Amino acid sequence: MSLNNLSLRLSGLGHQEDALTAIQEAVEFRRKLAADQPAAFNPDLAMSLNNLSNCLSALGHQEDALTAIQEAVEFRRKLAADRPAAFNPILAMSLNNLSLRLSDLGHQEDALTAIQEAVELHQRLAADRPARFNLYLAMSLDHLSKCLSDVDRLEDAGKAAQKAVVTRTCT
Repeated sequence: MSLNNLSLRLSGLGHQEDALTAIQEAVEFRRKLAADQPAAFNPDLAMSLNNLSNCLSALGHQEDALTAIQEAVEFRRKLAADRPAAFNPILAMSLNNLSLRLSDLGHQEDALTAIQEAVELHQRLAADRPARFNLYLAMSLDHLSKCLSDVDRLEDAGKAAQKAVVTRTCT
């Protein structure tokens, strides 16, 4: 956990290479822990993989960033299947990140599919707890708008952007 947090702090200060080193070490430790006790450590491993993806992306290592976030999403899907209330919020976040990584690599249709799933999860979460999840829903809708625009669905992109604005004003 300390290495994960160190990576986040270093990244926040603009020390991307050092942040990457710290998060890579965190992932290594968490892989070992999860190998022995998956139920206890898979959530933490998924979190570190998500953060690894962000670090790799910031440094321009898009293929590796995609691989890391795909693994994080896989873990989080399994976790959410067993405990949706606990893990759907972080699955939605990772799906949003997956969409960003796919978009970075020019996989626009796949990016759209991932963000649509994230929006659906955020809509369900915001329906139950708007104060907690409307902001995340609005961010996902913003990215959905971009993805729709990228595949030339401009009318739908405009509708998603409008929904994002309305959702933000309700936050």
